[in-house]
Amino acid sequence: MRFLAVLNRDGGTLRGMNLDAFSAKIEETLATAGHIVEMRIVAGDEIVEALDKAARKRSVDVVLAGGGDGTISAAAAALKDRKKALAILPAGTMNLFARSLCVPQALDQALDSFADGEIKFVDVASANGRVFVHQFSIGVHAKMVRLRDKMEFRSRLGKIGVSVTAAYATIMNPPTMTVSLTIGDVEIVTRTIGIGVTNNLLGEGHLP
Repeated sequence: MRFLAVLNRDGGTLRGMNLDAFSAKIEETLATAGHIVEMRIVAGDEIVEALDKAARKRSVDVVLAGGGDGTISAAAAALKDRKKALAILPAGTMNLFARSLCVPQALDQALDSFADGEIKFVDVASANGRVFVHQFSIGVHAKMVRLRDKMEFRSRLGKIGVSVTAAYATIMNPPTMTVSLTIGDVEIVTRTIGIGVTNNLLGEGHLP
């Protein structure tokens, strides 16, 4: 198959890597399995445009997206109505969608799984016309993310640190709202600090 790899160089894991060497590793791994690979390395603010271009390229069978859940959501949005597969390289901080699909978290192992992987269909969802593959939330979680994104961090541990700080600030002053939810034939009206919708696995042994 023909792969087009699009790597977010600002992704949590990729940020500190030698991307030229890693790109060579991707090409070697997939070429050894008989695939053709084309590489794109772009900045975080260019990732959506790069993924859209990759999705429109007729000669491509698989778009390999490297980054976190935001990058993968953008890739899913670009590919959802096209006859191309998405290979998820878990190169973000948490990689929750990749975990839910049991994609190996070690990048070398993930690459090996793409070489002889099986293509499967998965669900995506949308909110206000925007596709998401991990989670959509309003209220407390959204406030925490906005606070976190205003803080500076340079590594995975740094992001965890600012996330804890943002979570504490949010919990001390949470937003509240009255909401009406219609789920099937049931309507629920309640006062809450947040709503989260996810298509990931929940339960023992899985990250919530």
